[in-house]
Amino acid sequence: MAVKNREYIFSIDNFNKPVVAEGEMSMGVRLLELIMMEPGSNPLHPEMGVGIRNYRFGIHNLHDLEERITNQIETYLPMAELTNVTILRTPDKVLNIEIEIAGNVYRFDSGSTANPVVLDDITG
Repeated sequence: MAVKNREYIFSIDNFNKPVVAEGEMSMGVRLLELIMMEPGSNPLHPEMGVGIRNYRFGIHNLHDLEERITNQIETYLPMAELTNVTILRTPDKVLNIEIEIAGNVYRFDSGSTANPVVLDDITG
């Protein structure tokens, strides 16, 4: 398998070997990193990163967020055959993101985390 389809996770298995995500799982890890990364975190690519937490405070709308995610994927994950980015807002205003790439749907459900992303002030 090519190196570009492999992502090392900062964890080790029961045999003290690095945990490696491959194939679709590696794309999921890369998408999550891109969504969570704050712009300016990577000095070689200062515009890289969606900075999802910046969208909590109502300075953008959901369309802006979808567009930012789409642009980031197209720029920094050019090997991804992006089909669609959808922002879902649950009745309790928890953010969920669905990204379709090459027939695979990656769902990021912040409601299942300890600190869900709640978008009280973001407009639709």
